[in-house]
Amino acid sequence: MKSIVIFGGSGFIGKHLIRRLAKNGHKIIVPYQRSIQEAKIRLLGVTGQVIPFRYHSLKNERLQSVLINSDVCINLKTSYDQKKGSFEETILNFNKKLLSILKLNKELKQYIYFSGLGVDIDKNSERSIAVYNSEKDAFKNIDNSIIIRPGVIIGGGDLFLKKLLPIFKSSFFVPLFGDGSIKFQPVYIDDISQAIEKIINNNINGKIIYELAGDKILSYKEYYEHISLCLKKTRVFVPVSFKVIKPLVNIAEKTPLSPLTSEQLLLFQQDNVVLNIDKSFKDLNINPQDIMQITRNIVEN
Repeated sequence: MKSIVIFGGSGFIGKHLIRRLAKNGHKIIVPYQRSIQEAKIRLLGVTGQVIPFRYHSLKNERLQSVLINSDVCINLKTSYDQKKGSFEETILNFNKKLLSILKLNKELKQYIYFSGLGVDIDKNSERSIAVYNSEKDAFKNIDNSIIIRPGVIIGGGDLFLKKLLPIFKSSFFVPLFGDGSIKFQPVYIDDISQAIEKIINNNINGKIIYELAGDKILSYKEYYEHISLCLKKTRVFVPVSFKVIKPLVNIAEKTPLSPLTSEQLLLFQQDNVVLNIDKSFKDLNINPQDIMQITRNIVEN
């Protein structure tokens, strides 16, 4: 049994990771700053196995003690939300402070950092720049740093379909950013959590980047057509120019009701696919599940 600290563990990806890792008998600590439903997090494991606790800063002595004595640390804090500060502060500087503490842990087996496909080539995104610099800091400071670069993650409450499906269900017209030709490679959340499980249980070490993406490269228009087919509804896709939508998103993202941020909008402006940087699902003996069938199951349920 290992002691695993998961920052961002109360979110969509975190809950799936906790559920799978708990089945392996690991002890899981979930530090959090914003209010969460602690009881639901605890129920992802057996009694006393999953331990959430609130902290205000990384200077918290209890948190530092936990980090210095943990076996694995997973950092999922790469949010698109800029309301709490700049990406340099919330992503890069947080990661720097975290690494300075983890360096004191001489028994740390792995630091697993969640990034994203193409962050090293995305020069227009402040978030991608902060995430990429965080990757470099991890490699510089921790010997066994595992970087996870997933594609757009689908399944079990993901934000992408959660925001998209209501539009398809309620409107005959569906906005399509640009001409819909930009390609992406969506991946199933269970494949991601299985990959993390193998990385931890097999004690994979070194400085490694895993690009984890699904079995198909699709254009957004192709994926939208598949959703319409699954719903058995005819939908008209209305191309929306990025020049038109960008200023509207910039204004809307300052409100709590915005469905999209300007950083998320950038995802629709460039391909988000595997670049064969280092390793993939193949190196973990995992065959990604059929993302089209997974989408169908989600849409029909």
